[in-house]
Amino acid sequence: MQFKKSPTIILIVLMALGLLVTACSPSAAEKYNKEGNDAYAQQAYEEALAAYQAAQIKEPELAEPYYNAASALYRQGVYDAALEQLQMALSFAAEESLAQSSFYNLGNSSYNAQDLETAVASYTESLLLNPDDQDAKYNLELALQQQQQQEEQQQEQEQEQEQQEEQQEEQQEEQSQDGEGQEEEQEQQEQSQEQEGEGQEEQQDQEQSEDGQQGEQEQEPTQSQGDQPQEGEQEQDPNGQPQPGQEDPNQEAQPSQIPAPGQRMTEEQAEQLLAAIARDSETLQERLGQIFAVPWQDPVQDW
Repeated sequence: MQFKKSPTIILIVLMALGLLVTACSPSAAEKYNKEGNDAYAQQAYEEALAAYQAAQIKEPELAEPYYNAASALYRQGVYDAALEQLQMALSFAAEESLAQSSFYNLGNSSYNAQDLETAVASYTESLLLNPDDQDAKYNLELALQQQQQQEEQQQEQEQEQEQQEEQQEEQQEEQSQDGEGQEEEQEQQEQSQEQEGEGQEEQQDQEQSEDGQQGEQEQEPTQSQGDQPQEGEQEQDPNGQPQPGQEDPNQEAQPSQIPAPGQRMTEEQAEQLLAAIARDSETLQERLGQIFAVPWQDPVQDW
């Protein structure tokens, strides 16, 4: 007896086989991600990045395309974009291994971008997920040393800047003091010049005043002994006595000035006597002898 197969059973079997094939076939995102890995292995980083970005579009919540895109960007030296892709990978990473690798690469990208603080934090997170990662330990120590050197350099720069500011302030103060000193010196010079000018004016005024006084007090020049006497002047002998027939101008010969014998001098005669004494070098006794000498008279009759 032969059994025939039912058409319904055959249809169910075919549908089950189709579902199994569909379940085992890779998704579009996985397909693009695999193409990116092949290009990355051949160092075609731009082509690999395009494939990873296509996979992100197909499955936005899949972590692997973001992580792989960060690796491609890192190889091209675009560290800022690589950091962004790693942050996205960490937000969707469900496996610890992927998260640990993401932190490690995040530390490398931050270190190359001179963001040492983020690099130290990323390496620390990577070691928390995988304490046996020797590369993460080495990179963490390197980042800490670099961070310490950077802080020391920053402190030195700040100190140098402070010293420069202090020097500039000192120079400004010195310039200000020099300016004030120059102003004071200039004022002193001006005052000295004014005082010299006033002194010169006073000296000129004094000289002019003295010249005026000398002009008023000057008399006509007297003749020297070698000059010849003019007409009407008395000729004197070598002893200084007047020659016969000449009158002595210093002698008062007026009769009213000579008192008669037995008479006293009048007040006028006394004044004339003192004035005559002041004009010549005769002594009072000689002058009095001339005045009181009794003139010689011829006798009236012979005895």
